[in-house]
Amino acid sequence: MNRNIGFWTVLFCVLRKVGECVLPVRAVLAVQDEQYIEPFLQYVHCSEFDRRIMVTAFSRKDAFVKYMEHSSDSVDVVLGEALFFEAWGDWNEGVVRIQLGALGDEKCGDHVLSKYQPLQHLLTNVQNIVWGNKGDIRQTNGNTKIIAVYSIVGGCGKTTVALNLVRQLAADGGNVFYLNLETVMSSLGCESRNARAGSGTDSSGTGLARLLYDLKAAEDRKESIQSPVSTYAYRDSGLQGDSFYLLDNLDELLEMDVKDTGRLLEYIANSGSYDVIVVDVDSCPNDRTDAVLARADRIIWLVTENADVLSKTETWLNYLERSHHSEYCILVEKALLVINRYSGEMSGYISRKELKIEAALPYIPAWNKGASRDAILQSPIYQRDVHKLCLTLHGEAEKEQHL
Repeated sequence: MNRNIGFWTVLFCVLRKVGECVLPVRAVLAVQDEQYIEPFLQYVHCSEFDRRIMVTAFSRKDAFVKYMEHSSDSVDVVLGEALFFEAWGDWNEGVVRIQLGALGDEKCGDHVLSKYQPLQHLLTNVQNIVWGNKGDIRQTNGNTKIIAVYSIVGGCGKTTVALNLVRQLAADGGNVFYLNLETVMSSLGCESRNARAGSGTDSSGTGLARLLYDLKAAEDRKESIQSPVSTYAYRDSGLQGDSFYLLDNLDELLEMDVKDTGRLLEYIANSGSYDVIVVDVDSCPNDRTDAVLARADRIIWLVTENADVLSKTETWLNYLERSHHSEYCILVEKALLVINRYSGEMSGYISRKELKIEAALPYIPAWNKGASRDAILQSPIYQRDVHKLCLTLHGEAEKEQHL
């Protein structure tokens, strides 16, 4: 930061994908109070907005005017105090002006927003104003894919695979949401509980519990929720994706039925904010798992090379085929059978022509005594094969058998 010229800048990545374009809002923040600017930039950097908004900030009018004289064509919106708008007279009509002040203030810009409100609400309003004025949909193409990570046997590493999948899909340029619906979450996922205290944001009144309540209330009123997903979610900087804080009360998960789960999935998918939702579900059958498997576009069905795991998986498949044949056919069609913790020594097999092991993720000996969340996200060998799995999901590589 260069305080001598009253200029701050925070630049975030511009995502471009084939057939899609996810662009950040290019914003200028112009306020005199430096103590307002620094927390503002820090919040953007640590929140879900870090890939959605590109901010350049000024505390001095002369620096602001000079910047706008040369760069107004590359600015979407200015959030500023009235005196900055008055100083810059030659206004570019393509730039949206949002005055920061009290709602009763004299209007100098196109819009007036309260300067002192939760930044999550302020930035959400900025996004909505810019997209509405520009007519430029800066979101995904509306074709959100839901990927379930599942195993009928516990302890196969579902959360490890899910977290690495989210991280890799985000690294490939996707907007990804990680949704953990396990009744008792793995200790790897418990890192997110600490994010509440360390993020610098107040999560009270938000999160999954509040969203579930709002979805049910909206359903009873036969309305839809107007608030964006960002109202309830937080940005997981380690995953580079969005997620929910852990529920403090397990009853809120245990009470979720098929309809509740379906509403939740559709709300996130229909938000237009995400390319992919990766869902981590229980191994034991329940309403949440059933709803996710039914709605998922792809199911990463995990096994290990252990003979007992393969035998239990085969037994469950036999039961599904015999007792729920139509559901079995749908699941098998969507399932991508993946062997996790693979060392090359298979002690069993699954005798099904319609369901073969099509990808393998390696056994990492260093994880035997437990590994931190950071460690399981930073193994080059594991990342390499997760990347191959992502290419398979993208349809950009031929499926390889690892039997």
